[in-house]
Amino acid sequence: MMKQFVKKRIGTILFYTLVAAFIFYGWFYINQAKKNALTEKTYDYQAPKANAEDTGTDGYERIAGSGNLELYFNAGRGTIRVKNTDSGYIWKSIAEEEDYPTDKLNKQWKSYLKSMITVSYNNKSKRDVPPAVAYGGDCDYIKADYMENGVQVKYGFTGLGLFVKVEYVLDNGRFIVRIPYKGLEEHIQYCITALEIMPFFGAAGNETEGYLLYPDGSGALSVYGKTKDRPSKIKQGQLSTYSDKNVSIEGYINPESYERYTASLPVYGIKNNGDAVLAAVTEGAEDTGIMTYPSGIVVDLNRINFNIYVRNVFNIDISGVAKAGNAAGQDNKEIQRVDEEIIRRDREITFFFLSGDEANYSRMAGVYRSYLTEKKLLGDTIEEGSKMPLALEFLMGAAESGMIFDKYITMTSFDNLITIFKRLKEQGAGEMKVVLTSWQKGGENYPDYWPAAGQIGGFKGLKKINRYMEENPGIDLFLQNNFTFAIKENGGFSATDDIVYNGVSIPVTAGHTQTWYLLNPQVTYNRAMDFIGRLKEVNHIGIGYEYLGRIVYPDYNKASPFTRNETIQMWRKLFEDTKASGHKTATEGFNQYTYSGVDYLYGLPLQAYGLEITDYSVPFVPMVLSGRIPYSSMAGNLSYDLDIQKLQWIEYGALPFFRLTWEDSVLLKETEYNSLFTSTYDKWESRVVSVYEEFRENFSALYGRQMTLHEILDTGVVKVGYENGTLIYINYNTTEIKAEGIAIPAKGYVKTSREGE
Repeated sequence: MMKQFVKKRIGTILFYTLVAAFIFYGWFYINQAKKNALTEKTYDYQAPKANAEDTGTDGYERIAGSGNLELYFNAGRGTIRVKNTDSGYIWKSIAEEEDYPTDKLNKQWKSYLKSMITVSYNNKSKRDVPPAVAYGGDCDYIKADYMENGVQVKYGFTGLGLFVKVEYVLDNGRFIVRIPYKGLEEHIQYCITALEIMPFFGAAGNETEGYLLYPDGSGALSVYGKTKDRPSKIKQGQLSTYSDKNVSIEGYINPESYERYTASLPVYGIKNNGDAVLAAVTEGAEDTGIMTYPSGIVVDLNRINFNIYVRNVFNIDISGVAKAGNAAGQDNKEIQRVDEEIIRRDREITFFFLSGDEANYSRMAGVYRSYLTEKKLLGDTIEEGSKMPLALEFLMGAAESGMIFDKYITMTSFDNLITIFKRLKEQGAGEMKVVLTSWQKGGENYPDYWPAAGQIGGFKGLKKINRYMEENPGIDLFLQNNFTFAIKENGGFSATDDIVYNGVSIPVTAGHTQTWYLLNPQVTYNRAMDFIGRLKEVNHIGIGYEYLGRIVYPDYNKASPFTRNETIQMWRKLFEDTKASGHKTATEGFNQYTYSGVDYLYGLPLQAYGLEITDYSVPFVPMVLSGRIPYSSMAGNLSYDLDIQKLQWIEYGALPFFRLTWEDSVLLKETEYNSLFTSTYDKWESRVVSVYEEFRENFSALYGRQMTLHEILDTGVVKVGYENGTLIYINYNTTEIKAEGIAIPAKGYVKTSREGE
């Protein structure tokens, strides 16, 4: 009877079961979202008396001096100026009326141009809506406390109950701006979300000869005089340091999304005629954005500044769930919530000033390189006298989906590798940086990281490779592993304890047919150290860390919470402990925190992403790294024109690099690696060897040397210079070009030296 009853009503039962599940899901999700909400409070706040006054441009007094810099302060407005006494140039912190008339601007923009800071803020009971912004004109309270070689200014927005303390000091010939997190005050229902610091510092019109430098990809320039070459309507450039401020698996694994929105260095530069400044976030870089506004975005001023993220933001998926509380009435499937807690991190920005012949992006790179070296943030892994290596990556195998079981397609075995190494050595290519990918059992199945696939030789094959490297020094080989992602269907981890949570205790996930998770930084470290422990018998083999050089995230996992800064410290510890174990370390990506702990960087872009505001790509990041850490970029066998790719390697100081397999790449057509369409070693061997011979013959003396000069001479023509006096003229055009008296062949280069060196 029961069976018949159920059978007749199976559709109804299933329907109500789904409805109940849906209601429970909605109740659970809404309650999770409410966990990070603040309740209504009564505030005991008495606003101080407004005292800010516009004392005009005559109200500046000299308050400090250091090296070739002088600091001036206007006590009535809380504004500063920095004078470079070498050139006499004055760097203004706001757009003065004498420099940019504001009679045609609305009240908001007039206020914005006079802003030392802007404050983005939310109502604490409405943190699911976009923030409002308070500008300089809204700042009605100024309190100055003079300190050694500078001043601390308290800016108050009394109606909002928001106050921000900022320190301006000169130290060792540098201008430093500090924002202590304890100096952020919130007295009533409003909370600070973000701060723009001196948004119009050094702002210049199109009549000025100069440019803005920003770390888009390898580096990019927006040139003042190029305004007419851009679209009539453009958007500002917006980059987040190291990773997008929104934690998103899709954003991390999508190269276009990552390259479009992130910066590997927390810096920007401004060149105004014969003066320049490089600004760098020297504390709190991981919670910072870089905003670039070329002339034409409302006002005809070229400007750039840092955006300080005071609170984390995270997305809450509300698709299919009744919208409750602050989200009521919204139609989008996702809302963005501002965290309840301030990021407890002091912030510091250091400004380096240049003038005369040094006022250019090449010297900016040199200055920043010196700073990183001074702070022990830039390693030096290229030994004096070492030979330029050939960079290679080998795909070892790939999984091909089957009806029931996946099939592992062997592309390169460990025995194949030894054969390749022997052949290359016989032809003079004995020095190599080699990364092995998809070498694990079954291929890359996150979070699996061991053992080696039996089809390519297993652990015995690894021992053979290790023995060959021991007997034939010169090869650095890295087993690539990913310790940051995990796929639920693969198992091998706890989908409750080991994963990353956002600020409302909801796991950070992605995927359709599979469920992807991010792993907690401590779990990442533990799994990596376990992997290292399994390599004790193969001590000549290094580790390549996929993704660790390009993603940073916070984790609200209650058992093991991490801020972005703590995640960076964990990545650094992992690099250091890997090297301490005797294994060399490489990482994919090139975020600044990797520079002190890795032996080799791979996957560097040799161009800017190319925003609408970008006029030129420049090798700013390579100039910082050159001669200290070897790096490689795009594979020559996958480029549309190897001759052009070769010129890019030369221009950017990158190692010649190829991504290869032993077997024919046609075997990959039914796998996720089908974009590796030409990789067979036998077909590429002669070209690989000839390119390496060319680099070894012409550029060996530059390996381990600093790139000190880069100039754009004409369309498709550049000049590169090194510390030993070498100059290289490069011509990307299809016809011969003459530059500075030198004839440069089509799609070719000329190597020479500076006169007298």
